[in-house]
Amino acid sequence: MTDQPSVTQLPLFPESLLPPKIPRKWPSLHTFWCQAPDLPAFVRDSPTIMRLLELLGPLDWDGFPDRNLQRNWGQPTLPYAALVAAELIRLNENLASTKKLRRFLKEHPGFIWLLGFPLVPAPNHPLGFNARASLPTQRHLNRLVRRVPNALLQFLLADSVRLILAELQAQHAPAIDCVSLDTKVG
Repeated sequence: MTDQPSVTQLPLFPESLLPPKIPRKWPSLHTFWCQAPDLPAFVRDSPTIMRLLELLGPLDWDGFPDRNLQRNWGQPTLPYAALVAAELIRLNENLASTKKLRRFLKEHPGFIWLLGFPLVPAPNHPLGFNARASLPTQRHLNRLVRRVPNALLQFLLADSVRLILAELQAQHAPAIDCVSLDTKVG
């Protein structure tokens, strides 16, 4: 072999052709809820975002068993926590479809940042990221939501029951043996 080894050629590749850098772990919704005064103004100044953070923040998002975000899928890996939280927002806000959820998230881009969707930088945008490009397509969102493992949803259900029991105890309600939740969407 008379040519130079290909390893020495790597520095000649542009940055865009190199594998993506390993993302750092994004703080959970619970962490953001506990540190609400420190949130960026575009999150803090939205009453809708703060109302939903107050609803979802008490859940144990730090213990949420998410998937391996280091795996290279050929594009940024979406955390299951972001998908599940977006679905909970969709249910709470009575958004009938993923299309309406995407529109809602684009209208409230602070959610995209808060939930931990991989951001597409846009230095000329006031938020520093492109909200539309940072969200998965409607089709991709539907596919990912269908593939969320049931164990993750069971984790959040169990934690919701824990929070309900703690609130009942704080209200000095009589001890209960059973909690029933209606998850039917009207």
